[in-house]
Amino acid sequence: MTLRLALLGVAHVHAHAYATLLGGREDVELLGFCEEDPDTARAFSQASGLKPLPLGELLASGPQGVIVCSETARHLPLVQAAAGAGAHVLCEKPIAASESDALSMKAACEAAGVQFMTAFPARFSADVQALERQMRSGNLGAALSYSGVNHSVAPDREAPWFSQPALSGGGAGMDHIVHLADLLRFLGERPVEVYARLLPVPEWVLPEAAATDAAGLVTLRLESGATASIDCSWSRPPGYPRWGQLRLDVTASRGLVSLDLFAGHLKVSGARYGWAGYGPDLNALMLEEFLRLCRWPEQDGGPGRADWQDGYEALRVVRAAYASASSGQPVRLSPLSNPS
Repeated sequence: MTLRLALLGVAHVHAHAYATLLGGREDVELLGFCEEDPDTARAFSQASGLKPLPLGELLASGPQGVIVCSETARHLPLVQAAAGAGAHVLCEKPIAASESDALSMKAACEAAGVQFMTAFPARFSADVQALERQMRSGNLGAALSYSGVNHSVAPDREAPWFSQPALSGGGAGMDHIVHLADLLRFLGERPVEVYARLLPVPEWVLPEAAATDAAGLVTLRLESGATASIDCSWSRPPGYPRWGQLRLDVTASRGLVSLDLFAGHLKVSGARYGWAGYGPDLNALMLEEFLRLCRWPEQDGGPGRADWQDGYEALRVVRAAYASASSGQPVRLSPLSNPS
């Protein structure tokens, strides 16, 4: 069965990888993409070989699934349009810039009877899934604390909108808190209080982005009694040999486990020194699960699938972190979040 898919927006840095991975499959037909910005559309078309089409025309061609890769603040109308066309949705993280937009996405997908999947590729790591099984089995004992790090090169060199809060919803905090917040959720934890400090881009580095946070430290009190920290930043310099890092250390009553998802690499010297990563492509594994969802939407998800609720819960942590950073006070989160 050949699946018909489309990209709605291609401003996100992951859009190129998705197009490459899907374009090489015989069981997928990429119908094209839509993109508001003509320069972005032109560059993406030249790089991918895909044809840009108006949104209405693209959806009229009958995609069974779409991947939303636009700027975060523009996710909602694309999700609503896709749902109206009966297409299942894989949405880049964070799923929205505001909780109200996220709730509107849920309503649109439920009304249309389509599935919503959040792009959290870290869930598809075999090491993450092994840790989840250990935690839930009790083999590690009670969790005491978690320490998470998500650092990267600033993505606004490839996609300037990342440092424009009107389009992104924030800076490094919006970009990086969600992954670790979701890993904590995947491991069975639920935050009840969030405290954060977010620091802006130094004015001498990028004057026009001086109001955008480039680094932050978030501490969470969890329902289980454990604590967690999330160190999020765009601190890697442009010439750094690896794009970024996603690490989580877990201290439990019976042991300590450290995950560093992109640590495996080979050092490559030549015209430009770098670290070539190896191991399974987590984006490819995530896309495989989305294809399975499009083929059999009535079946339960695989072990890594993140749905709308997962995306929404991670967004709640992010928004609480921004509220805390603004007020200088901890922000309480309801332990039960299941909005109607």
